[in-house]
Amino acid sequence: MTDNREYVIVTGAGGGIGRGIVRHLTEQGLGVLGIDISEQAVAAAASAASTDGAFEGVAADISDFGKSAATVAGLAGRRVRGVVNCAGTFAGQEFEEVTAEDWLPMITSNLVTTISMCRAVLPILREQRYGSVVNIASTAGEYGSIRPAAVYAAAKGGVIALTKSLAREYGEYGVRINAVSPGPTDTAGFLPNASSGKSEAAARTLLGRMGAPSDIAFAVGFLLDPEAAWITGEVLRVNGGSLI
Repeated sequence: MTDNREYVIVTGAGGGIGRGIVRHLTEQGLGVLGIDISEQAVAAAASAASTDGAFEGVAADISDFGKSAATVAGLAGRRVRGVVNCAGTFAGQEFEEVTAEDWLPMITSNLVTTISMCRAVLPILREQRYGSVVNIASTAGEYGSIRPAAVYAAAKGGVIALTKSLAREYGEYGVRINAVSPGPTDTAGFLPNASSGKSEAAARTLLGRMGAPSDIAFAVGFLLDPEAAWITGEVLRVNGGSLI
């Protein structure tokens, strides 16, 4: 039976925000190719998928350009709506404590994975003359990190610069490239076991709460939608008004 649905590639699919994106897109009837670093994370992504859509999972280290290309090749013959680059990690650290063992994995997981997946997917979208890339940035990449995390902020700043540059390069092919910049989002990775930290983060927003993965997922779905056809090169802030 021919699968005529459109597919979206989601990296970091097993994380808190990634699972929210998988759920939202499959609820819309889309197919999702969910990628994460481990089989356990891929299984978590699969558990979030709705039966209204389709889900395929792959465990791969997409900081490797060859592995990114091979993974994307699995969608040959299917129409690709786009890619969501959600892979990444966060670690707070005083700058003078940062070593090479600290900063290189942070740059790799947040920026190199995004570059690698864009390199794998953009030739497909260019050939289709259609499609959308949504990169997950951060308010830290726009304004600097509130907590000591300069290397993380630098990586996310790189994601923003990459987004704007690729939007210029691929606009003539009908391919749109945008970023979503989340504010403090209530996932397991945000200050684990620190309810006071979450309260402080919520208080910094105008809406008095932290974001939920579904808030970020809705913004991603909006930018992926063909109806957002005249939006490219933008950084959509989804932060509850915490930075305006």
